[in-house]
This record gives sequence, C-alpha cells and structure tokens, in this order.
Amino acid sequence: MVTTGETSARPTRSAAREVLSLLAGFVVSGLFGGTLTALVVGVMVKSVAVFGCGLGGLVVAVLLVAVPARVREARRSVPVLRVALARIENRRATNGELADVPVRFDLTVAPDDAPAYRVTVDESVNLVDLADYPEGRTVVVTYPEAEPWKVKLERRPTAEWARRAAEARIDTAPAHTRVKADSKAWSGCLLMLLGLLVGVALVLVPYWDDLPSDSDAPSPSSTSTAALPGPSSGSTSTTVSTVTGSASSASTLRTGEMRRLANTLVTGMGTEMGTRITIEEKVMSAVGSKGFSAGGDFPISLRGIPYELLPGLVDTARTGLGVDSPASWRIDITSQGSTPAPIVRVTVAGHGKSAYLLADAVGRITERHPA
Repeated sequence: MVTTGETSARPTRSAAREVLSLLAGFVVSGLFGGTLTALVVGVMVKSVAVFGCGLGGLVVAVLLVAVPARVREARRSVPVLRVALARIENRRATNGELADVPVRFDLTVAPDDAPAYRVTVDESVNLVDLADYPEGRTVVVTYPEAEPWKVKLERRPTAEWARRAAEARIDTAPAHTRVKADSKAWSGCLLMLLGLLVGVALVLVPYWDDLPSDSDAPSPSSTSTAALPGPSSGSTSTTVSTVTGSASSASTLRTGEMRRLANTLVTGMGTEMGTRITIEEKVMSAVGSKGFSAGGDFPISLRGIPYELLPGLVDTARTGLGVDSPASWRIDITSQGSTPAPIVRVTVAGHGKSAYLLADAVGRITERHPA
C-alpha cells in the first residue's frame, strides 16, 4: 500500500483478502518445498512411493501458481499513465563509470487533480544530458495511476506539456508526503520463505533416520587383513593389516603439494608406514601397513620420503630419457624388501614409447633406462 502523510495512493484491499493472499503464498511455498524435498528423499531412500508423491505434488504446485497467474493476467487492464509536472529537489549520481549513469532524483510531483507529493526515483541519464536536469528545474513526468511511486522522467514531452513545464513554478512538498512502494511485499517474501522451510521439514524429518549417513558411505581407505605364515617352525602366525588410500590434487608437482597429500594419507589411513606409494599428475595413493611380518616387505615411512626432490626427477625423466613430449608420468616408491631404504622409480610414456629411471632415498639417480 502506498503511504503518504494522511491518505493512501491506491485503494486498500480488505484485511480478510490480504490475509487469504498471504496464507495462499505460505501454503504454495510450503508445497514447493515439500515436493522438491520428497523427490530428493525418494531417490536417497529408494522409495518409489515417496518419489511419486513428490512428483505429483510438484505438478499440483505448478498448477496452483500458473493458473491464477494466467487468470490475473487476463483480467488485468492496461495501466493508465498519468502525466504531471515535477520539481527536481535533489539529484545524485550513484555510479559514474559508464556513459549512461544511474541518477537518484528527489522530486516533488504536482498532479493537476491531487495534492503534490515527494518521491525518490532512479533514472539512467547520459552524461551529456545530465546538465539538463539541474536542481530546481520543473520537468514532465509520467506514472501509473494506481502506482504513483513509479515515476519516470518524460524525455520528449508534447509541446503543450513542455510549455507548461517552462512556465510553471512548483513549491516543494513537505517530507511527510513522500510515497513509497508497499512494504508488505517484504513480509510476504519472508512468509513464503518460512513456508518453504516448513515444507522441507515436514518431509525430511520423518525420513531422517532412513537417509544414508557418513558412516554408511564407503571409507576413503579400505582395510584388508591377511594371515601370513610365521617362521618355518610353524608354531605361530603373524597377522598384518594393510590399508589403502588416495588423495587428489590440481597438480602434485606444485611446491609442497606431495608432502601435503602424504600427510592427508597418513591421517586417513591411520598409519605412517607403508609398502608402496604411487604419485601421478593429479592423484597420490599409498598402501599402508599396520604391522610387520618376517619375510615380508619392510615398511617405509610416508613422511620420510624426500618429496621436494621428486619434481626434479620427473623433469629429468621427461627431458632426458628420449621420450619427446611425454603424455604421462608416474612415480612408484617401494621398499627394497628387507631394508627400509626405498626405491624411487619415475616412468614417462608418450608416442608409443616409455622409459624410466631409478633413484635412491635421497633423490640421487642410480639407473637410467631410456626409450
């Protein structure tokens, strides 16, 4: 509702009609929230009934919005535009970066058959034409009869109105006559948001226990336990647990990225010791070990690898093993069996060729196997 100092600028609807309109918006928004949630929940809990109810409810919600909107559109008449004179009380450019700048005008509008009132409007004005709208000038404006706050400057008024604007002198209207758009629109939006949340809650809460949780999802690391034979005497056996994990990255060759991923794997697998580490362009994986068996591979420390030296080994393999512009590379770090010193193998491949080099635990190249 438009507010002035004493009277409204458009007829007010009855309180009952206003309440019914807000209630309808609340119900429809709640229906949208509930049906969309039912579609998602139906997929997650694998329930055809829930999904079907959500799909049917969504169709009903769309009809409840579309049909009344079409009816209102058909009944709506072309708005009657009023022409009036207005005095520019103040103007302020809100942004001056473009040729057409948005300007906020404070106007006193003086209709021929109604009291003058104040209004604030935003107009885009070309910088060249900005001087044509000084403070105190009388201009011609238009506005819908039922919405007097939607005032627009008339850039090309008729000769009659241009003459009236040149001759008229308009007094400044008091501040209490300022009009503005209906603030109830905001309360309606908040009520619809509340309805949306209520609809979501009504569907989500009954199925909360049936939704898959993090504990139901596959863990990033999988654990397998194998019983390995003990010493040759055969009187005892040793149980060794191994875990596998992987972590992805934009590029493992970035400074410090390999060590960050290694710390992530240690945290995820719950062990620092492993028997194999594999590093590629965007992923790093490891096989961790939670035990040691005589005769098995000696576990290596995932944090003890000189990751800072590995990008240099990759660069050497790319350029010095006879593979032109290799399409891929891979680092395999394994133990040497009975000793904790790891072996680093860097393999490059491309154009039907592959080659590799071997390095020790401190990044020194020990062997080259060119293409």
